[in-house]
Amino acid sequence: MSIEFCTAMYQYGNWHDEDCAIAYKAMCMDVKGLNVTFVLVNTDLNWNEVQSYCRAHHTDLASVRNMAENQQVQMLVPASSVVWIGLFRDSWKWSDGKKYSFSHWAASEPNDGNEMCVAANFEDAGRWQDWPCGDERHFICHKLRKVVSKQVIKVRLQYKNSGLNLNDEAVQKDLLVKIKHKLGAQGSDDTFQLSWRNQSDGSIFHKEQKDEL
Repeated sequence: MSIEFCTAMYQYGNWHDEDCAIAYKAMCMDVKGLNVTFVLVNTDLNWNEVQSYCRAHHTDLASVRNMAENQQVQMLVPASSVVWIGLFRDSWKWSDGKKYSFSHWAASEPNDGNEMCVAANFEDAGRWQDWPCGDERHFICHKLRKVVSKQVIKVRLQYKNSGLNLNDEAVQKDLLVKIKHKLGAQGSDDTFQLSWRNQSDGSIFHKEQKDEL
């Protein structure tokens, strides 16, 4: 269902998506190096509460990475009981489509699978709360500014074809393509743009004079 974003394990080791607000026992884990130990918490809490508990008293809610670990967790599940594990469906993302890496949720939030939008409560240090998207609230917009940086690179050209006209626009474009390809082959990001820079006399290239002995 659309409101079932958290995962619980039943006594036979099978997983079910569940409403995160339901109170179940928790399966925490302690991680020390490569060793993982699973710990049953025999208190019924909702998913956000057991996550906070496990992170405060252990390493985290249990991550089950293979069948062997699934069997270890299953052996700890009491008969006719259900336990929360650490898997959850993270459907939250910014309105521009990007996923979020920073979060500032208030305690016990998000707490309702039907509340799919987020508001910041500035009476609680701006912490986030999930709300129904139909509710009317003040809003904050932002405008992205593209940061453009320029870098000047001096290029020394050596060519054997003395008849090549470096002032020809087609020749200049072809050189830029070859230079960009060369930089890309050296691991540079290919999103940059190259252009020739005119000198004070209006020309792009000048012939280098050899020092006479």
